[in-house]
Amino acid sequence: MLVPEPFDREVTVRRQRFASRDSGFAVLDAESEGGPVVLVGPLIHLEVGERAHVTGVWVNDTRYGEQVKVEQARPLPPQQRGALISYLRRIRHVGEVRASKLVDRYGAEQVLDSIDADPAAAFRRAGLNPFRAGEAAASWNEMRSLRRLHVLLAPHGLAYLAKRINDAYPRTAHRVITENPYELTRVFGVGFRVADRIARAGAESVDEIPGRVSAALVYALSEAESHVGSTCLPTGQLLAAARDLLGQLPDEEAIATLVEDGELVRSGDWVYRRPTWELEQELGERILELLGAGGGGGGGRLRTSGPQAPTPASGELTLTAEQEAAVRAAFTYRLSVITGGPGTGKTATIRAIADLATRQGAKVMLAAPTGRAARRMTEASGIEARTIHSALGWVPGQPPEHNEDDPLACELLIVDESSMANLELMVALVRALAPGSHVVLVGDADQLAPVGAGKPFADLVASDVIPTARLGHIFRQAAGSMIVQGAHAIRRGELPEFQPGEGMKQDLFLMERTGAADAAELIVDLVAHRLPRHFGVDPVAEIQVFAPVYRGELGIDALNRMLREALNPHGSPVGAGRLRIGDKLMMTGRNLHEKGLMNGTVLYLEDEIPGADGDDAALLLRGDEQLFRLPPEEAESLRLGYACSVHRGQGIELPVAVIVAHDQAGGFFLRREMLYTAVTRARLATVIVGSRAVVARAARTPDTDRRHSRLGDLLSRAR
Repeated sequence: MLVPEPFDREVTVRRQRFASRDSGFAVLDAESEGGPVVLVGPLIHLEVGERAHVTGVWVNDTRYGEQVKVEQARPLPPQQRGALISYLRRIRHVGEVRASKLVDRYGAEQVLDSIDADPAAAFRRAGLNPFRAGEAAASWNEMRSLRRLHVLLAPHGLAYLAKRINDAYPRTAHRVITENPYELTRVFGVGFRVADRIARAGAESVDEIPGRVSAALVYALSEAESHVGSTCLPTGQLLAAARDLLGQLPDEEAIATLVEDGELVRSGDWVYRRPTWELEQELGERILELLGAGGGGGGGRLRTSGPQAPTPASGELTLTAEQEAAVRAAFTYRLSVITGGPGTGKTATIRAIADLATRQGAKVMLAAPTGRAARRMTEASGIEARTIHSALGWVPGQPPEHNEDDPLACELLIVDESSMANLELMVALVRALAPGSHVVLVGDADQLAPVGAGKPFADLVASDVIPTARLGHIFRQAAGSMIVQGAHAIRRGELPEFQPGEGMKQDLFLMERTGAADAAELIVDLVAHRLPRHFGVDPVAEIQVFAPVYRGELGIDALNRMLREALNPHGSPVGAGRLRIGDKLMMTGRNLHEKGLMNGTVLYLEDEIPGADGDDAALLLRGDEQLFRLPPEEAESLRLGYACSVHRGQGIELPVAVIVAHDQAGGFFLRREMLYTAVTRARLATVIVGSRAVVARAARTPDTDRRHSRLGDLLSRAR
């Protein structure tokens, strides 16, 4: 067996071919004394023009030829004038002109040390006013701190995490890494195994590492919340999850110790992180308070006497008995719920409730979890709707403006798409209800559970404690749609019908392909050519591809690359070549509430705006109705959006949806709620590409059993 030839050289980065901010993996073109070289590995921390000392081994990739598989890449201080200018340009307010002035003033050999001696003074001499010089000095100190973190993390192949860790612990990052590396599991993207690798590097045996078992237990619960959506875990399942992390089954006594310390809470056989337990308890208590001790609630400002259903002046709004019951409940109880599938009249019911309340002189507020859902409410009701976060004045990480001390100024609050609200969001909402006000939660309990911990809407529906109107009648206009009929079949656990019956509108299609390459080729052809021609839609703005997983030939990442090449092949590159002008993008991993940009928001890259006063260039992005300017540090959250996961796109509604349902595209991960939600995203047509067997398996396999929550039991026991 041939031993790979080692690589140990200084290199200069020339181009970034590919980079993943989530994993830290990158493909770089670099220059070394031996000539050009392609580097692959954890290299996200290296920028174009930067020098680094790289170690690794040569590999011969069957598709891409000779490359260096990198083990470590330690950044080096720049030496050449051009590299120094590129390095200094990364400082806030220091553009190319000021970077050149600094190099000219202090010389290439002394400029970095000279700035280190008094950063603020150096930047003032380069032409910045005192305020901006102070901001530049702070930026400089952060960059130097990052370099020290790189050195500390590089031996573990973790240098790409330096900025993420420094952002989370701006003044204590070095101490955290050396004294308590398990603290890093609280940082997004730093898993237990990564932190454990750092801790084990400084210990002779795992038994000598303090806090290791406790960290594994807490991390297992955190992962259950963020990845599965469980608010808690049974004791046995928690211990098993910790065993997978530790390599051995921990003693149950470790849970008892964490409970005594107050970090965990145990309720019967269920174990919670304390903050999550407190939220679930609070939500249960507030819901019971809304219902009232006697079960009817009452006490609200809305009149419950007189007509219980509206009598529209024009006569165009005719309600079913189920809808009339929903209207009566909205006025009788302080909390009521409306649930139903597509085509069952949820929107008409919202309009009826809002109309009657307005005619009574009540102040009505409409809200939804996403901007798109809020706009749909506005269009349907004629009343301005807002996102829940906007209504609450809430930027996560800061307290909401509206809470029990400063409640929402309305007598009736109607919340649509409530199935998308997780535990934290639902608690913030009910905290902000004014005394005596009514709230109506509207949604589809069979849709995909929310991103984040909990499934409060589904729990409320299932509890049989909350006054709930279940809309089951499919109206004539919707009944002729194969999408609607197929969605209801999926709800029942059945395979949808793909052959149109008499009088049915054929808007649901299955196109079977056995091979992954054939399926990928078909998806690109459908999106770029066939569907736009047939339905007269824009292939970028009016078609969305949904897939269950990110990796693989039919994964989201691969589909995004192929679709961009078909739909935007000649867009000018920006952001080190990662993005192109004209790209369809999506916000991922974070929300920018102050700009109204939420995780899952679809955007289109219009242009790159030159920086002013030495600042870096920003991206100009177009949303549904407005333009956004994003600086480089915020633009890192943008990903290609031609294809996305169902979770990330569950607030999307558009003309055409293409769904990947293939064994080689994570078909096992495609479950009933995910398929149901994806099918109902489209108004004109839904096309499923893959296998009938995968669709049938997904329809009969619910995902709800994997997500643990005790809210429903809490309500049932209390009543």
